[in-house]
Amino acid sequence: MPTREEIAEAREALRVRFLVLAPRRVAALQDALRAAAEDEAARRELQRQGHQLRGTAATVGLLDLGLLGGVIERAAASSPFSSEEQARASAAVALADEYVSLACSHRAVGPLADDPRFRALVTGSQ
Repeated sequence: MPTREEIAEAREALRVRFLVLAPRRVAALQDALRAAAEDEAARRELQRQGHQLRGTAATVGLLDLGLLGGVIERAAASSPFSSEEQARASAAVALADEYVSLACSHRAVGPLADDPRFRALVTGSQ
């Protein structure tokens, strides 16, 4: 049975690996978002990617980023993809991009929960 330290080390290694791949994931979200307004399959792909971001980010301890994935997933779940839901998904993707850019440049990244844009997206208030 692994020790707590081994589990913590493995989780940190997964978090680092996730952040290495995160810029590609954000680029894929941006591509899917651009196509989702016109294409039902792209909207479903955006929903799937949001779901995947939600689960994976939360698993590696990036809970705020996981919550943004949930915002993207829920926004893309609406069919038709309304302009209001497109705006929510777009804002969540932009904030995820900002967070990932900061984290990948090794700058200190504080909790997103302190950002009013994040709170508005997650709570649904604008």
